[in-house]
Amino acid sequence: MTTRMKVSIPAFRPASESLRKLGMLVSALAILQSPALADDWRQFRGGKALSVSSETKLPSDWQEPPQAAWRTEIQGSGWSQPIIVGDKVFVSTAVASKGAKPKGMSGGVMDPSTMGKAPKPKDPIAWKVVCLSLSDGKLLWEQTAIEAIPSFGKHASNTFATETPAASSDTVYVYFGAAGYMAAYDFNGSQKWSKSLEPQKISNDFGTGSSLLLVENENSDSSRLILQQYNEQSATLLCLNPKDGQEIWRAERPKGSAWSTPIHWTNDGTDEIITGGQGSVIAYELTTGKERWKVGGLDTSFSCSLVADQSAVYFGTSSPGSRAPIYAVSKGHLGDLSLDKDSTNSPAILWSGFKSGAGMPSPVVVGDYLYFFGNTATCYEKKTGKEVYRKRMPGGTLVAGCPVVVGDKIYMFNEAGNMIIVKTGPEFEATELATGAKDEVYWSTPAISSDSILVRSSDAIYCFR
Repeated sequence: MTTRMKVSIPAFRPASESLRKLGMLVSALAILQSPALADDWRQFRGGKALSVSSETKLPSDWQEPPQAAWRTEIQGSGWSQPIIVGDKVFVSTAVASKGAKPKGMSGGVMDPSTMGKAPKPKDPIAWKVVCLSLSDGKLLWEQTAIEAIPSFGKHASNTFATETPAASSDTVYVYFGAAGYMAAYDFNGSQKWSKSLEPQKISNDFGTGSSLLLVENENSDSSRLILQQYNEQSATLLCLNPKDGQEIWRAERPKGSAWSTPIHWTNDGTDEIITGGQGSVIAYELTTGKERWKVGGLDTSFSCSLVADQSAVYFGTSSPGSRAPIYAVSKGHLGDLSLDKDSTNSPAILWSGFKSGAGMPSPVVVGDYLYFFGNTATCYEKKTGKEVYRKRMPGGTLVAGCPVVVGDKIYMFNEAGNMIIVKTGPEFEATELATGAKDEVYWSTPAISSDSILVRSSDAIYCFR
């Protein structure tokens, strides 16, 4: 069944040195709008592209139901996103000797194990990294990174492999927060290094979720691997050398759990790593780990991640009992940018509001508009925060994975596995395409490569073309 809805809403409307600066600006904009390579999707939300793909080779009109080019079952479970480098697909998974697949939102909330505190696991988990062929989904290799009994439980809707790997042109990096373990593998499956860390104790034993962030540089010696560990015992941001996993710097903040993934932003020429944690958003200088700016006074933590373009950082988050804040922070500011009581903007804060923050899906910014999804689709003017529309998602089914942008369309999958396509712009136009999936749950974020969109369910990875 295809559902199409349209709501019409009016849109709100010296020479060599100058050329050199213009060229630098064009290059910076190009980096923000495309992944490391056009056909790659190397980490969570594609890396610095933040869910925006330059590729436009996906079908303009999908058949219904869309026919999967291939479907490959994945042993165990995980909400980690598949990532793509060249002709290879990498994904992590947690294989238990006992245990059911993750449940959807309603099933997870009603599960007895999450009414109070999840029981501590008694059986071992084998955490694995899996490599598939992009062309046909065939298994190329898999390796067990570590086998252990998790120190803490998890929510019935979460998994023990929710953290998305990251990859360079020749190495894939995996992290498992419940095991406190990192490892790097070459593309043939041989381990290059490993690193042991403390397992993360997360609020209410909901389980971990923050993915790795790889910041690559033409000079590989200055590339960096970023790991966020915000939990109930400590809150640490680690900057590592991707070549050997050795620590370069760490930044501490007040403890408190978060499931968001850091983003890389260039703020007036300075590379920053920006994180959302309990009560605040903090930006750190990439090279040193020094705090550059922060926005405090937030009465919530972060399940979804932030988004940015060349002019501002945008975020909106919520948790039970919070005011669900939403903010736009402009470039070029340092220090404590927290708003005074009863203020909604400042020279640094373009606008802010409440009762608008999202739950799990991270927002996307395209052109003049900022979009949030979940049970509803909400569009804002990015410069003013003016709400353009707020509409129920087709079918009213939850979207848990993050949306991705291809051309003028925003793609996502609801938890029932139906493909949702929303056209960008001030008018709400949404299409729901039933994929025919049954008895599977979809909470993972899709990945894009050329003419392919990959999505993971509780049982398998699907490739649609």
